[in-house]
This record gives sequence, C-alpha cells and structure tokens, in this order.
Amino acid sequence: MIYGNTEGIKKFYLDRLEALYEFDCDKNILVPMEVVSTISEVSYSINREIAVYINRRGKIINILIGDNLTAPLEFMSEKRSDRGLNGIRCIHTHLSEDARLSTPDITALIDMKFDTMVAISVVEGIPKSFSFGYLKIEEGQIKNEAYIEGPYSIDDINDVNFLELVTDLEKRIEYTAHEVKPSDKERVILVGCKSDDGYSVEESLEELKELAETAGAEVVYKVVQNKSKIDPAYFIGSGKAREIALLRQSLLADAVIFDDELNGVQTRNLEETIGCKVIDRTTLILDIFAQRAKSMEGKLQVELAQLKYRLPRLTGLGQMLSRTGGGIGTRGPGEKKLEIDKRHIRERIYDLEKELEKVKKNRSIQREKRKQNEIPVVAFVGYTNVGKSTLRNKLCELYGKDKEKVLEANMLFATLDTTTRIITLPSGRDVLFSDTVGFIRKLPHDLVEAFKSTLEEVVESDLIVHVVDGSNENAIVQIETVNKVLREIGAENKECILAINKIDIAKEENIHAIKAKYNNCVEISAIKEINLDLLLKEVELRIFSKIITEKLLIPYTEARIVSALHELNCVKSEEYLEDGIEVVIETTEDIINKYKKFLQK
Repeated sequence: MIYGNTEGIKKFYLDRLEALYEFDCDKNILVPMEVVSTISEVSYSINREIAVYINRRGKIINILIGDNLTAPLEFMSEKRSDRGLNGIRCIHTHLSEDARLSTPDITALIDMKFDTMVAISVVEGIPKSFSFGYLKIEEGQIKNEAYIEGPYSIDDINDVNFLELVTDLEKRIEYTAHEVKPSDKERVILVGCKSDDGYSVEESLEELKELAETAGAEVVYKVVQNKSKIDPAYFIGSGKAREIALLRQSLLADAVIFDDELNGVQTRNLEETIGCKVIDRTTLILDIFAQRAKSMEGKLQVELAQLKYRLPRLTGLGQMLSRTGGGIGTRGPGEKKLEIDKRHIRERIYDLEKELEKVKKNRSIQREKRKQNEIPVVAFVGYTNVGKSTLRNKLCELYGKDKEKVLEANMLFATLDTTTRIITLPSGRDVLFSDTVGFIRKLPHDLVEAFKSTLEEVVESDLIVHVVDGSNENAIVQIETVNKVLREIGAENKECILAINKIDIAKEENIHAIKAKYNNCVEISAIKEINLDLLLKEVELRIFSKIITEKLLIPYTEARIVSALHELNCVKSEEYLEDGIEVVIETTEDIINKYKKFLQK
C-alpha cells in the first residue's frame, strides 16, 4: 500500500510504486538504481516528492508520497533494542537540482535515528545527484549531530558501501549507554500576528508560551507573521501555512497554537495543510480552565463556555454523514450526524444554564445574608498571575479568622474558584475578602458570560482592590485589560483601590508610570509582607467613610429592635436606663433613617 498524499494520483503511477515492494535490494548498497529510476520518474510525473524506507534485509517496507515541497518522513523502526540506530534507511526525492539534505531531512535523521538519510535530485524525471547523512557517535553514544556527504553524481551511488558504514556505526555504540527518555509533553509551535492591543508580537507570543506551558505543553518554536490583513481561509495565508507544515515536520511537533481566535473554516484548512492538530488561544484558555476548575460550579461554567465556543465551529462531511429516513414524508438525507451533534450540544447548554441559574440564586441568597449582617465585601480583581492568591493568603494568615489557604503558584490561572474569607481590619471591624478569577488579554467572551454568576461577586461588592504586577513591563496594558472586563460586567463605576504588587522586584520607573496614570494607588509586596497594613487602612477608609455613629434610645416596649440591630452587627454599646435601652450604633445612613424616630437629640 502507498501512504501519504495519494489523492488525485492515477492508478498507473500507484501500481508502479506498489511493484517496488516485491523488489529485493542489495544489502551492501544504499539503494539500487532500478528503485532510484522508478521513484524519480513517478515523482516528476505526479509533481510530488516520494520517500522509500528500506530495512537492513534489503526489503522495501514503506513508500510515502508528499507534495511538491517535501515528503512526509514518518517514524518507523525495526530495531530490537531501545538504543542504537532504528535499522531503516530512508531514500527520498528532491524535485530540484539541489540534492543536499534539507534542515527537515537532518532533523528527521537525528530524531528518528535512521541508519542513513538519502536525498536524490530529480530534474525532468531523471536522477542527477545524491547526498546522504548518518549520525555522529562519540564515546559510545549517539549525538544530536550528523555527518553529511555529497552531493555526488548519481552514477556513484552504488560505490557507497552501506553495510560497511552501518556496521561501523553499530560497533561504536555502547548499548549500556544511558538513554534519555522522551518527554511525555506535547510539542507545540506558536504562531502570532501583529495586533493593536499594546503588546508587541514577541511579548504576546511570550504570554502564549506561558499559557501553553500552563496547559502542559512544550514550546519548540515561535512563528511571527507580519500580515496587514487576515486571510479568511488560512488566517496567515496558504504560503505561510505550508512553511509551518515543513517546520512542524522537521521539529516533530504535535500541535500548532495560534495567538488569535480562528473560525471553523480556518481551523480545518490549517489542519489539512499543516498535518496536525491546530488550536487557537481561546481553545487553549478554555483547556486550562477545564484543568483548573475544582468546584462543581467551576466545572459547569467551563463546560458551558466550551460548548458555546464549539457549537458554531462544528464541521461535518456533508452527505456521507446523513442517514436515510423511513416512511412516508421522511425519505431523503434525513437528519445529518452534524445536526444531531449540534442538537445534543444545544440541549446540554440549556441544562447547564439551568444549573447555573440555581447557583446564581444560591449566591444571591448568600449575598443577602451578608448584607443583613452588615459585613462589607471587598473583591480582588486583576490580571492573571499578578499575586492575588498570594495577597489573599497573606492577609488571611496575618489578619484573618480563617487561616485556610488557596493555591498560589507562579503560573497563569492557578486558581479559578471564588473563595471568601473574613479579615479583621486595624480598627477591629470585619470585612469579607473575595478572590475572583484572573483576567487576561483576549479573554473569551463565552467564558465571561459563563462566569457571570462568579463575577457578580465583583459587581455586588462594596469595594474593588485591583491588584497589579508592578514588575511587569506591560502593567498599564494589563490594567486596561482588567478595566475592559469590569466594564463588560457592569462594575466600572465601583470604588477601586489600585494595589501595585511586587514592589520588591519592580523598577521605579514602572511604579511611577502607573501612579502618574491612575489614582488611589497603594504600593505593596504580598510575598514580603510590605505595606499590607497600609492597604487595610486604605480599605477601611474607603468602606467606612460613609459609616455614621449615632445614639438611639429604644423603649422597652420596642426591645425587639435591639435584637434586630445586633443581627445587623452594628451595635457598639448598649446601656439599660430607666426610660429605655440606650444603644450606640455604627452603620449606614439607610439603617439610621429606618430608626430615626429613636435618635437622641
């Protein structure tokens, strides 16, 4: 069987290649001229490169067809041990006068440990020259380097004693040598384009790299495309896509990640051209959220966002996915599998939204109870990985009643689930600090929508503490990103304190730039516990600036009011007098007005 890109090739050419499987090659030479002539003629006729795999017994074990730029050099092995060469030589055509091994050829030789890699130059169907490479052996170990010989005239190909070459290489390998096990992480290539969001392409790709590593991938290369207009079919253009396909093959990458959102057509076209899984930034963020979500609410929210994102991107195979109906009026294509999948997704979205509506009601009840208890709520917001969880843990450790910590780590989206803890301010008053999910550039809209019930904690809070990484060169851009999300959820007019974190490692010019642009700034370091007391004093000043202290005289016949005031947690002192109960309260104007007839003049 002939593998690879066989679409559109006449049966005549496939039969010629198929016949090579019956050919016995001389074990002493690189490749017989009969094989060279056949693959050269067919390669030229179909305008596609061809690769042939031969084992040490001289049997052709695989034939693959690529395109006019490269042949797919796939991994194959016949070695009996996990160490050493793989027992196969690879011979492939180059549809040009250049017979030199390309960078992908050499990379494949090193990664797959071929016995040798041979490239044959083909001009108008005639083999002209060849070159070959083999691995370097030093101190009994295979090195990630190769010796390249040639180009030579094709007439000299039978002068190369292959058996002698490979025998010598095998003798120099010590099979007791330590073998480094391959990484179990997915190898990915990142692709980015210019944008107008304040980040350079390099900075944007560096953030994408952090996201990819957070998701558990290993970044092997970054590609930048300077394109003024987005290609509707390939996003980066078909030429660049083919270039990435060649790069992916040479680096043995498992996936390609784009720094922007792709539509269904672009994803499908890119996967067909590049030959591997293609995902965009949104899919990557959703995947990270799916890994990080621990609570039932978080899992529901992430699943809802994933389904809403996936629904318009479902693609099918047309009529071949349809089913024939039975009975009068139902004959014909019937309901396609694609339509069934979409219907199932819509039904699941409906169920998830109903579940999250219940969660929303529960949160609303909890907030009402907190309001009745007159305990103010402070919400932490900020870009991901700016230190919100670290700050929250330090405040709980130093000033909190509940010492339980949340995960803090130098990674993006370390925590997703909202936690609320009581913190005692310097004056002795209690406030609730709520830690919310971190924001990021190009945060998926579906994710914001799904997390509405969580983000309502911010909307309903009495004060927002916007935590900023003062050591980040793009701190101002990150602040604007967070402000954009706050506007999206309707919290832009909330009173806010800007907590400039990590001042122990931040540059002075960074801090000055932030303070010059924004008001209400407090410089802190959560990890070093610098100025945390000042932050709490600022929180107290903002929250309790509208608190009024008044003295009430409650008649004994209205004693139930005293109990109600205690439930509101606003009673500072009480004294039982002859004509009633004298109560000193600290509370808001609304509560004062409710009981103003009992005010003492």
